[in-house]
Amino acid sequence: MKIAAITAAAMITATSAMAADLGGGLSIGAELDNKYNIDTEKFTMTLTPEVGYSAWGAGFTLGADINLYNGDEFAFNEDKMPTLDFGAEYGIGLWGLSSTAYAETGYDLEAEKMSDIEVGLKFAF
Repeated sequence: MKIAAITAAAMITATSAMAADLGGGLSIGAELDNKYNIDTEKFTMTLTPEVGYSAWGAGFTLGADINLYNGDEFAFNEDKMPTLDFGAEYGIGLWGLSSTAYAETGYDLEAEKMSDIEVGLKFAF
């Protein structure tokens, strides 16, 4: 019965994302991810607020994952400081394909240390 109730709740409260354009290239939004792991029988909730800025064809984002429910109890990020995620991307057209150059990194507020910096090029076809 417990599994059925959690599964029904997970289906009703599916992952949703929404963003609001504040004007001047600024946007703000959040995503709420509700997951149930069938193997471990754990239900988790993660909130990801994000702020974005777009200008001159480039996009910049700042966000963080905040754990709201860890499978046993409601715990606001388990009393830990979140990791801030930074990203930048720039759309370019190469060989007639839609492509995006990007860079990503993060900063762990708890450990006071920066994550690895990753750069790449994504192609969509």
